[in-house]
Amino acid sequence: MNPRRTPASRSLPALAAAALSLGALVGCSEVEDAVRDTASEAGCQVAQEAVDGITGEARQAVDDLGADPAAAEQELRNLRDAVATAADGLSGEVGTHLEEAEAALDDLVAQAEAAADGTQVDEAVVESAETELDTAVDELTQVC
Repeated sequence: MNPRRTPASRSLPALAAAALSLGALVGCSEVEDAVRDTASEAGCQVAQEAVDGITGEARQAVDDLGADPAAAEQELRNLRDAVATAADGLSGEVGTHLEEAEAALDDLVAQAEAAADGTQVDEAVVESAETELDTAVDELTQVC
């Protein structure tokens, strides 16, 4: 006896294959999410290490501008360079907040350069940069 194949019976294997493919895609999506989460956690760890204690160190360097502007400038450069290195390759909110911290440190470096050259430091710029640095670090901490 030769069973007849109906259109419905012919589409059953195609439907089963589609269901398996969909299941595989869902599995891939879960793997992609896990990889993305792991990468995000690693990025946060790098970022947190870069900014750990940075606001206090930057404030100390600014406080030292009058006594030793060259040393303060070097310290601020080191802080900025550490943040810039951490920001390389990081994107999203983490990268954005690191870039904001780097920009604030750039402003502080410029003021330290001015002090080292004997030029008057713009206290408003220093205060603004310190606030921007605080904000960037706080927002980074909230993201991570």
